Amino acid sequence: MKNRRMRHWKSLTAVAAASMLVLGACSSESDGGGEEGASEETYTFDFSHMFPSNHIMETDVVQPFIDKTAELTEDQVEITSYPGAQLAEPDAQYEAAATGIADMGFSVHSYTPGQFPLTSVMELPFLSETGTEGSEILWQLNQEFPEMQEEYADTEPLWIATSEPGQIFTVGKQVKSVEDLKGMRIRSPSPEVNKWLEAMGATPVSMSMNETYEALQKGVVDGTVGPYHTLLDYSLQDVIDYVTVGDFYMTTFYAVMNQDSWDSIDEETQNEMAEVKGEYMSKLVGETLDGRAEEAIQAAKDAGAEFYELDEGEIEEWKEYMQPAIDEWIKDKEEKGLPGQEVYDRAVELSSK
Repeated sequence: MKNRRMRHWKSLTAVAAASMLVLGACSSESDGGGEEGASEETYTFDFSHMFPSNHIMETDVVQPFIDKTAELTEDQVEITSYPGAQLAEPDAQYEAAATGIADMGFSVHSYTPGQFPLTSVMELPFLSETGTEGSEILWQLNQEFPEMQEEYADTEPLWIATSEPGQIFTVGKQVKSVEDLKGMRIRSPSPEVNKWLEAMGATPVSMSMNETYEALQKGVVDGTVGPYHTLLDYSLQDVIDYVTVGDFYMTTFYAVMNQDSWDSIDEETQNEMAEVKGEYMSKLVGETLDGRAEEAIQAAKDAGAEFYELDEGEIEEWKEYMQPAIDEWIKDKEEKGLPGQEVYDRAVELSSK
């Protein structure tokens, strides 16, 4: 297994590591069915992710993936989910899967900055209006650019997808203009968002969404950038006062499998699993979050949040401040020998279809 991009992961105790040797290792069982060649193998895997057990990513994404996989393989593949960062921290899910701490890992790309340079294109502003469209664009980009595929070279990708567009949620102060952001401490999900927040005079604060509720409640930050679904799935509707709607970025997600675990599966079963992993799951994630967004908007309104939607003229002003972040993203990738301009241009082209 390749060793590149190794990172330290936190909170993995010796007990957890030992447990994974038992729970996470792929096991094979023969059904002892009598006739030679009639036996079937059963593969058992653990699925590690950062989302709480009641989060829609567990209930409407991970569990359907597990159920569909079992159905397609006639129960030859058994997957157990470990939600809530039980096995690895949010920023360590990829390495947990890549190194065999878990068989599968699911998290947010931006929690490991720099590890997925081209995938981060979908975190740039105004590339999509829905999670379904964003997921389709990201999947298509991945299929077209080998350089993007290389970002997952030490694992077997299960899916990559995007959220619905991200908005600005604030406490105590409504944001209607660029000037309103000056001096505010805003939780930021990624380096790409950091850049345009700084350009507008805000102070970006990097933290995972798991930490955001408490940070907003205690005044550690004045607001956060996030997709609508986070209002409901992290109960943010209980602590925020205002929503500024501008479709500013998209969160991107990955689910990957340990390469040795994948390679341990026979070819026929791999082919059966191929029907659910990849494009099928990418679309499911996007559609799921679009539906959740509608519920979250209503929940926030019911809780008393005030919504302000930027009009076309205001959007143009915001774009002026955001364009340098786009230009810098392209320049950074080109200087690293990556097709940043080509990937961005293709993303814009796909988003306009």
